[in-house]
Amino acid sequence: MNKLAARTCIISIAILVVVVVVVEYYHVSYGVLPSLHPENLRTDDVQQSSPPSGVTEQQVQRQPNSTDSGDGGATQEATLATLISRNRATGQLNYDIWKLIVGFLVDDLRIKRDFPHKPTTRSTADSLKVVFNEYAGDSHHLGMYGHRMYGVLYPPTTGEYSFIVELTQVSCACSVEFWLSTDTDPRNSRKLLAAEVPFMISRDVPAARISDVVRLNSNSAYYFEFLEKAFNGMVVSDVKWRTPLENKFISIPPSSFAAAAEFDKATGQYVESPMATALLGPLPTLVLQSHRRTNFVGDTVFPITPIDVLPLCEFKPEYVSKHHVPLYHGIYEVFDSTVYPPDETWFRKGTNPDTGNAAIDQQVMYLNSPLSLLTHEMQVASNVIELYKKAFEGAKIGGEVVGLHYMEQTKNKGSGSRFLLEMDIKLKDGLVHTSEFVYLPNDNKLCHLSNFQWTPNVDVYLVVSLKNLGEWVKHLCNNLEDLYAQTHDDHFELVVVDYDSQDMDVESIMKNSALKRWKYIKKSGPFSRSGGLQAGIDYVKNPNSVVMAIDMHLTLPVGYVEYIRRHTVQGKMGYAPQFFRLDPGFTEININGFWEYNTYGIFALYKSDWTVVGGFDVVKYTTKWGGEDWELLDRTVAKGIEMYRLRHPVVIGKWRVNNTADCLQEGTNT
Repeated sequence: MNKLAARTCIISIAILVVVVVVVEYYHVSYGVLPSLHPENLRTDDVQQSSPPSGVTEQQVQRQPNSTDSGDGGATQEATLATLISRNRATGQLNYDIWKLIVGFLVDDLRIKRDFPHKPTTRSTADSLKVVFNEYAGDSHHLGMYGHRMYGVLYPPTTGEYSFIVELTQVSCACSVEFWLSTDTDPRNSRKLLAAEVPFMISRDVPAARISDVVRLNSNSAYYFEFLEKAFNGMVVSDVKWRTPLENKFISIPPSSFAAAAEFDKATGQYVESPMATALLGPLPTLVLQSHRRTNFVGDTVFPITPIDVLPLCEFKPEYVSKHHVPLYHGIYEVFDSTVYPPDETWFRKGTNPDTGNAAIDQQVMYLNSPLSLLTHEMQVASNVIELYKKAFEGAKIGGEVVGLHYMEQTKNKGSGSRFLLEMDIKLKDGLVHTSEFVYLPNDNKLCHLSNFQWTPNVDVYLVVSLKNLGEWVKHLCNNLEDLYAQTHDDHFELVVVDYDSQDMDVESIMKNSALKRWKYIKKSGPFSRSGGLQAGIDYVKNPNSVVMAIDMHLTLPVGYVEYIRRHTVQGKMGYAPQFFRLDPGFTEININGFWEYNTYGIFALYKSDWTVVGGFDVVKYTTKWGGEDWELLDRTVAKGIEMYRLRHPVVIGKWRVNNTADCLQEGTNT
């Protein structure tokens, strides 16, 4: 018996050693036991309803990730799989926050150029419950807040599950989405839940959405994302599930989830961040769009001298003169022009339209009717086009006027009208575009203005003054990068005057941008909008360049730089367009707002004219905000310079926020 017992003991020890060796082998190789290794995990498909509307199977494609290396998806999948196996049920989630993002729709996060990368902060969370409160902590940032929480779910048992996004203490506008993958691969995710609380909802009314039933396996792991965008108030959101073991919805316990990307608290960075399912499907389209052609950069210039088509004449405006203008009275000497054809500047808000550009043709429905039915304005527009066509045909240079893109009319009191004509002309060498100012006096003899024409390819400098608006600098740089990518216009430059911002390194933002031309000017002391803008104007030395002071919170359309050129004439005319101001919480994909009728925050003149006018009054308006634009307009009009005024389609002004105590004390950025 003793020998048998000894032999049994030896065998048991040998078996134990083998088990330890095997376990250690898998621990070293994979960090887990064999049954938990990703290759051994079952990945049963999630049984659920069809994908959300607007997203097809073909559209569900992986988007580039800024952290991907040379082997692309393979590296990410291997890293994520290893991490999931190593971090099973850690009770931690990845938590990315974006601040200063206007709007309350999740789509407002999607249209952010670098989303889902480069969040304002990166951290971890131990719960799927999020308390958003504008009135706590850094309220100026939280008022425009969005988050992306993601990780991996580990179901406690196999069976049917339902999910709910519970929204309580709602006193803001917000929206949420919950995405769940069929396995650990983010690319296989589908949107299970979406909930939206618009501005019209009653305050503090709970809102919830319940998903379709999905079947999950206890031996499987499932990638998920929880996205939320909130604006201006408070909301408590919580993702809950109903398991096969429960007959009610409960909070998902930490024992059932883990982070999907390893987070280094020391550096505040992820080792590897998986692709965001939030980018699946087409991006939302802009609501306020322009069908007018605005991108003419790179087109063939009309290769005919004006005298070959129209006789020359001089423009002598009766509404412009050098005279004294009382304080803040210059606005009464600026008159809107009219347009043809009617553009997209009319916006209906409620039951009443917000007035857009007045049309030369107010009866467009009669366009194919007898001339007698047309209004006088329509007769004027048709007359100008026909006169130009006849002049072109009479020049006998071959070709024809194909069509009119756009016409703008400025009435010269009782003596006639000035027109900006933008047309396509077909010549034997191809189609060319012409844009010129013409004049139609009362004797009906159309002529080309010899002393009033815009200059192609002139350098345009866009100047902004700011403090602690780093997120808006990124927005502006991204906007101008997109503009350049589509126009390849090498003749514009961004000039940023920064009053020692502390929120972000503004100069680094500009250095890391793809802008071809930019200038960073750092100033100290209290913030001064007038002082900063004037410093940017002083930086420009070429008197034959155009300098435009612009608002920080604008979104500019493609072709806008060219539009500035076409509406500034050296020594004759500056440009101060109206733009569409969005109401708080609304964005380009969710339009509501109004035209800024009285603001002159966008102001363009040739540098030589800035010198003549004297620029901004940096003494009277050192740190004072309000009135500096109107006072500048007074002196401009007094010098006999016309200020051109139109509502420009798709120039969007986003809701402004004072995001730091410094700005509140020292002046407000505009």
